[in-house]
Amino acid sequence: MPWFEDCRFNIPEGKSGQVVGAIIGGIFGLLVVIAGFWKALAFAFFVVVGFFIGRYHDVNDEFRERFARQFGRRRN
Repeated sequence: MPWFEDCRFNIPEGKSGQVVGAIIGGIFGLLVVIAGFWKALAFAFFVVVGFFIGRYHDVNDEFRERFARQFGRRRN
């Protein structure tokens, strides 16, 4: 995966998804310990929703143009 090309550690090819999953799991575990299960679950839900909206924005040109028109800088 290109995310880890400049990393100091060698991550075996085909295992980068497991590394990312472990990192996400560790972060979620810390959130559960710090904020509680339901708050951490709500946070994870909003992260996933944001991810899918961003992915849809990247893939769909029409959505990107509509988004830019709606929230873009308006000149007076």
